[in-house]
Amino acid sequence: MCPQSSLKDKDNSKDLSPKPKKVYAWLLDQVQVNAPYRQLVDRYLELFIKYSINPEIGFDAFALDTKSEATMAEVARLLAENGRTVTFHGPFMDLAPGGLDETIRKATLQRLQRTMDLVPLFAPGSVVFHAGYDASRYHGHREEWLSKSLATWELLTEMAEEMGVAIYLENVYEQTPEMILTLIERLSSEYLGFCLDVGHMNVFGEAPLAEWLDALGPHLREVHLHDNDGRSDSHAAIGSGTVPFEELFQYLRHLEMKPLITLEPHEEATLWASLESLGALWPWEE
Repeated sequence: MCPQSSLKDKDNSKDLSPKPKKVYAWLLDQVQVNAPYRQLVDRYLELFIKYSINPEIGFDAFALDTKSEATMAEVARLLAENGRTVTFHGPFMDLAPGGLDETIRKATLQRLQRTMDLVPLFAPGSVVFHAGYDASRYHGHREEWLSKSLATWELLTEMAEEMGVAIYLENVYEQTPEMILTLIERLSSEYLGFCLDVGHMNVFGEAPLAEWLDALGPHLREVHLHDNDGRSDSHAAIGSGTVPFEELFQYLRHLEMKPLITLEPHEEATLWASLESLGALWPWEE
């Protein structure tokens, strides 16, 4: 699930159908599953605990502005007591980390800093933020965008270093790995890495997977998994579209790499179907 999306359970939010198969138990323990904070608290917390699902908690503006820290503390306590591993996905709607309008960029920074403020509460293993470069908008202002973006991520990386948590920059509209690679290399921090979203790459990227991996492989720390037909960012079940998962896992196995794996379904049925397919593709020992 993406932070502004939700698992849709049309019949009963208290029951999972179909029931998890045997493959899910061992696999769920090794992956994260994205869940918007509001949906996690209002509908799915019990299910995540019941089926030992590790959440990548997605925060949007509404959750950051309206949800009390007392409630958040209780959610964090329940997840910790039940042995769940937590990661974060920061807000992204309307935000511009490299925005040329300084007022917009500063508002973006405040939103992202607010997410980082929650790190001590949940103790996430990592925080994913969208890098935010879109050539269709910033092509004529690349250097200015880069300068503004570096200023944003420098401050956030300093926060990450103080808290001892890593930030991973995720690709969305980036057509090539160039800008994310430049940000990571310029900032040069062990607390800043790359999150490869293969679904986004399949829709918005112009460079093949091999080029992304060759450029950013040394900085690869997390992978977001979902599928699509290469035309729309549908977040479909793994194996139902054209995302080159076999190529990805062959690369990771060959280099003996095991980044954090996160599933991003938009519907509950997609989660179970993705786990079924991922179980057959999984390149590491159980």
